[in-house]
Amino acid sequence: MSLHERVFALKTPQEVDAFLEQYELAAICKASTSDKTLEALRYVEKYLEPRPDVALGIIRIPEDRPAADHVEARTGIQHHSPQFILFRQARPLFDLDNWKINPDYLEPLLLQWLPIQIGRPVYNPAVVGLQAYTRLLDRFIAGELSEERFQWAYLDQLKKEASWRSDSDFELLNSLFPNPDGRAFTPAKVVALEFQAQLSGQAAPLLERARALRARMGL
Repeated sequence: MSLHERVFALKTPQEVDAFLEQYELAAICKASTSDKTLEALRYVEKYLEPRPDVALGIIRIPEDRPAADHVEARTGIQHHSPQFILFRQARPLFDLDNWKINPDYLEPLLLQWLPIQIGRPVYNPAVVGLQAYTRLLDRFIAGELSEERFQWAYLDQLKKEASWRSDSDFELLNSLFPNPDGRAFTPAKVVALEFQAQLSGQAAPLLERARALRARMGL
């Protein structure tokens, strides 16, 4: 199971509490757009990828600052960004801040605190499932989204997830549009190919294809 399938966006104090209380092993990463945050997230991904039993909560700074402040109040750990905190049964085990989120510190601490035996895998149903796509399809079919807005929203969503979706899910989702580039596609190119296919009569109307795909996806 990919790390992306067990990532949870934490935006409110209530979401922080629910996240920590639901998962026995959980990590929270406070992330901004700085270079040190991007580097820290690469290390976090590298060392948590082999541990499917660890849920990862992401708090974006500054927009999710209420969640970040709640973590500080709940744990007594002074807020930093980036910051990594590992929890077990909602209790913090260790934290690392800023440039200390690197292999020299992160790897030995994870080895020290994580159980040797890997537990039950964690997954985020909202990420693993296809709900985001079924919602878009339903709105398009119901006439709530124009064809143009639907195309861009659907393809932007698929582009974000193209690298980690399972082959079967990606094949299903990708079947809606003409796309010769597979996971390496760009939404703009696919939109252009869709326009050309419609103009030449080589493709059925998008609404018709959307209805067929929605039927294949079920509930």
